[in-house]
Amino acid sequence: MRIRAVADRLVAAVLLVVLWPAIAVLGVAVRLGDRGPAFVGVPRMGRNGRVFTMWKLRSMRAENPDGRANGVSLTSVDDNRITPIGVRLRAYYLDELPQLWNVVRGEMGLLGARPEAPEFVDLADPRWQSVLQAPPGIAGPTQLMVNEWERHLITACGQGSVYVDKVVPVKLAIDGWYLRSASPRLDALVAITLIRRFMPGTGSHTLKTLIAAQVPEAGQIRFGGPDPANRSHDHHDFDHEPGRAHGGASSATGQHRPTEQLPVGSMESPAPTTERSSLDRAGC
Repeated sequence: MRIRAVADRLVAAVLLVVLWPAIAVLGVAVRLGDRGPAFVGVPRMGRNGRVFTMWKLRSMRAENPDGRANGVSLTSVDDNRITPIGVRLRAYYLDELPQLWNVVRGEMGLLGARPEAPEFVDLADPRWQSVLQAPPGIAGPTQLMVNEWERHLITACGQGSVYVDKVVPVKLAIDGWYLRSASPRLDALVAITLIRRFMPGTGSHTLKTLIAAQVPEAGQIRFGGPDPANRSHDHHDFDHEPGRAHGGASSATGQHRPTEQLPVGSMESPAPTTERSSLDRAGC
C-alpha cells in the first residue's frame, strides 16, 4: 500500500506538470462564463475518517463569493445550476483534474473509492470503517456502475432520503468489494474501462459483468434511461459542490437526510399514473 501511494504521488506530480496549462485554460473558460472562481474546494471524508478539501473546476453557477451554488444537495439529470461549460467539464471528467493536487498531497489516490461528503458518512458503520482504511480515489468502479442510475433515481423519486437509503448501500458494497479484491489486474481493468467510456462503440461490460456476479447489491441498479456507457452529458459522480446544502433530518442509521421540498413524483408524493412506469423502472 505504501509503495502504491508513493507511485500515485509521483505519477500525479508528473501529470499535474504536464496538464497544468490545460487546467489553467479550462479555469479561464470557467471564469469567463460567469466571473466566479475557477476552482471550488469541497469537504470530503478521507482515509481513517479525516476530512480534507477536495478541489474541482467549478461546474455550477457561482451564487456565492467562494463559488458555491445555492439549492438542494442532490443533482438530478437536468439541473439548471450546471453552467454550459460545466456540462462539458462533467461529461469528460475534466472537472476532476485539480484532484491531482490532492493526490500529490497524499489525500487521495489515482484509483479508489470515490470520497463522500462527511454528512453522509457514518463512522460507526463497519462498512464505512472498511472503505475508509484506504485513501479515496479520483476514479473508481462506482463511477461506472452507480452514477447514471443514481442520477435517474433521484430525478424520478425526488430528493427525500433516496440517496441514503438506496444509493449509499450499493456504493459501499461495490467499494468494499473493490478494496477486498484489490490487485494490479483489477486496477488495470478499472482504468481501461474508464478510458473506453469515451471511445465510440465501446463500453464497460466486462467490469459490469464482474461486479454484477460478485456484488449482490449491484442487482438493485436499474433505470429506464440510456446506457451509462453512452451518456452524453450527465455527471459521473455525486460530488456535492459547496452550497449544495446538506441540511436535513437524520436517518435511523445516524446519517443525514435532506429535507428539501419534494417534487411531484417523489417517494413521499403519490406519482401520477403516467409517471408510474418510469418510477418503477427507477426502483422507487
